[in-house]
Amino acid sequence: MNFLEKIRKNTWILFFLIGIAMFAFILDPHVLFKFFSEKSSIFGKVNGENISIKEYVDCFQFLKQFRQGESDSHLKKETWNLLIHEKLLNQQAMKLGIQNTKKDFWDAISRQSIYSYIPELQDNFGKLDLKKFQLYLKNLENASHVSHSQMEIEKNVWSYEKNSIPKRILAKKYVEMLMYGLNTSLIEGELNYKEKNFFSIIDYIFIPYSEIEHKYNMFLIEKNEIKNFIRKHKFLYKRENLRSLSFAICRSKPSLEDEKNMKNKMEKLFHKFKSTNKNYMFVLTKSEKPFDSNFYFKNNLPPILQNFVVKNNKIGSMFSPIKENNTYVMAKIIGKKMISDSVLSSHILISHKEAIRSSNKRTKKEAEEIANKIYKILQKDPSKFEELVIKKSDDLINAKKNQGSLGWLKYNEQNSIGKFNIFDSENKKRMIGLTETKFGYHIIRIDDKSIPKPAYQFAVIVKTLIPSKKTEDLLYSRVRKFFGKNKHHKLNTFINNARKEGYETIFLKYVRSSQWDIDDLKTEVDKEIIDWSFDKNRKEGDCHIFSTSNKDYIIVYLSNIQKEGFSMEEIKNNLIPFLKRKKINRLLSNIEKRKFFTRNLEEIASYFSKKIRKNCKINFYDSMVNDYKEPKVVGSASSLRLYETSKPILGEKGVFFVRPSRHIFPSKKPSYFSHEIEMLNALLRKKMLENIGNVLIKKSIIKDYRKHFQ
Repeated sequence: MNFLEKIRKNTWILFFLIGIAMFAFILDPHVLFKFFSEKSSIFGKVNGENISIKEYVDCFQFLKQFRQGESDSHLKKETWNLLIHEKLLNQQAMKLGIQNTKKDFWDAISRQSIYSYIPELQDNFGKLDLKKFQLYLKNLENASHVSHSQMEIEKNVWSYEKNSIPKRILAKKYVEMLMYGLNTSLIEGELNYKEKNFFSIIDYIFIPYSEIEHKYNMFLIEKNEIKNFIRKHKFLYKRENLRSLSFAICRSKPSLEDEKNMKNKMEKLFHKFKSTNKNYMFVLTKSEKPFDSNFYFKNNLPPILQNFVVKNNKIGSMFSPIKENNTYVMAKIIGKKMISDSVLSSHILISHKEAIRSSNKRTKKEAEEIANKIYKILQKDPSKFEELVIKKSDDLINAKKNQGSLGWLKYNEQNSIGKFNIFDSENKKRMIGLTETKFGYHIIRIDDKSIPKPAYQFAVIVKTLIPSKKTEDLLYSRVRKFFGKNKHHKLNTFINNARKEGYETIFLKYVRSSQWDIDDLKTEVDKEIIDWSFDKNRKEGDCHIFSTSNKDYIIVYLSNIQKEGFSMEEIKNNLIPFLKRKKINRLLSNIEKRKFFTRNLEEIASYFSKKIRKNCKINFYDSMVNDYKEPKVVGSASSLRLYETSKPILGEKGVFFVRPSRHIFPSKKPSYFSHEIEMLNALLRKKMLENIGNVLIKKSIIKDYRKHFQ
């Protein structure tokens, strides 16, 4: 596994520093051309500070290595969001005089960079060994641009890390300063634990509100009651400035003619693929995915290839093109050999000062000479292996405890064992080989092997079917025609006509001006749509067409402009159920006084003609009763004495009378609460981070010029 792949396996590290989602995006050639041909080099502004195209492209060159397989639109939006957050946090840090030092930089490299999680760069304690890291950087500088293309990619990774770490340090210091003292107390931890682990067993009666309203004729709420309540509670009736949007989405997809043309191309490609013996170059030039030189057991192949190799297991056998969604795949068996899927082996390690996790001061050349000498001795007399393990191996712990045994190594784990392929059937049990890895020189002995099985190497061609220009032009014409016919219609007619056309629809989404995303839409033009809807010239019923980088078209319908404050109709709709509940509460209190002086659950059940639901287990933390969240009911039940019937409890869906028959208390000692405190601290800080971002964005002036580069 190469170094870059090891970094990819630790992609989560990129999210760790300040809790903000990391980013990347894939540029199509047209966008890239615009980047370097436009006179302007500014992609956006945050409080007057520029976001340059170079910053955007540098982010792309770095992070495209770690976010493969995600959609272009999603990744572009992630890129923009992170750059905004990075600028905002750095601006705040600099206002407060927060600075970086050289020590901060190397501490961040050691503890928080992607390199600190790579085993080959760690010392014996699992920490980044700066000497090894600097040796790695030296090798990186000396690598040939031509012969080490992988090194060139790693150079770009380091270049980006070197420039971005100071910004991350400032952001981290600012966030840490805000969070200083933001901790959960022992009492909060204890309460949280008790809430999760305190249970009650109850009997209860449930009466839906609708039954009470009908029985006691509570349908009418007088206008004066509503006006009096509003007059006393004016502070409750403030609301945000919102816009209600609906969407018709026309997806760009290949036509039947495009599919037919692609099918013909794939058939021609198939015949060329079948006749070529330069499989590596063919895949390199014709496929959208790189060449994979690995051999795979049948069971590790995709199901469709498993079935294929059962009947066609000879070298040169061709797997005809298949289409899944808009992706075509064809394959050829180009290699076959017998491989053991697991090998028991032992080794003698001879390390040197350039090796990973080595404290040895010998040179690499000295190590090679020692390893060769031991290898020659063992070729003549293999029985000396155990003796030499104890005397010579630098894998000291393993040598003493396990006589140098590496245990059973699995082929599918792709253990790096250098040029001596212990899994290959040609290398038999008890065979000894010499190989080199990043840990030094190894003299490896094969102690045992599983029965060899056939493994296959494939050359695979992957092609994606995309709409032709003709198809894209027809789609745009169709969208413009629909827009012209429907832009003056009412919302319901607009949505119904869109559905008849086969468009996807999203109905009534409220958005705020400070938002960057629209739920269920999630495209790179979300913010542009939001800004359009809040333009001072907008009016209800306005429509507009937006296009994404995927050539999808989004027709937006502005159905409602909600200014600050509430309409009387909305207030009524929310207030009437509340006032009805107050009436129900007074009614039940009066009934209780007249009828149930002893608060007997059986008598209450008889009066309301209800069955008692028995032995229901409730928990304070999740507060579920009767399949609904009922925190008031659970809270009341947990405070009652055993076998005591409650007063009427007005829950979310109706009225409850509750009688507990058992309380189950948690039994853990206070020392256990530390786990709860850590968990609550993590939640508290996560919420704080989210709020910091939202508040800073709301208070900032952000200029977005992305649309000029699409």
